[in-house]
Amino acid sequence: MEPVSGNVIQNGMVRKVLETVPSQFRKFSPEDLRGFLMTGHLELQNAGGVLMEEGSSELRNAWLIADGLLSVWKDNVRVASLAAGDFTGEEFLFKNGVRTATVKADTNAVLVRFEKSAVIEFFRTRPERVFKLFIMNLLEVQQRRIHALNGKVASLKRELEEAKGDVNT
Repeated sequence: MEPVSGNVIQNGMVRKVLETVPSQFRKFSPEDLRGFLMTGHLELQNAGGVLMEEGSSELRNAWLIADGLLSVWKDNVRVASLAAGDFTGEEFLFKNGVRTATVKADTNAVLVRFEKSAVIEFFRTRPERVFKLFIMNLLEVQQRRIHALNGKVASLKRELEEAKGDVNT
């Protein structure tokens, strides 16, 4: 990934994403949102590039997508798509261990990379409610993702059962 110079807040693509506040920052005050974003660094990811690798123990970063499309892969199967306003890698705050999926750039992408240490320091300087808001927002996003994946699993299971029935008739 290539770092991009300039102020995160002044980047046109980041400003466009902020017109509709990403779910992770819902109910943040403008000052808290600005402060959080200022902890990040702009980066460019070329199409085909890998942001994170499934099984990697590197859990220091998360990314906000300002522009471009990314895909999420589990066991070499595409399981999700991400676009501007989506956040990925958020488990970096919660655990030590390994990445649970691979995330690749489907197109050239502009990202805001957040380092764990800077994010933790940001929350240390804010009222506890700001961290709680962030965590609640992340949980809500995760719940929506789980719900969508459950729907996909149910649909695939139904298709398999129908295909199995067709073979037996």
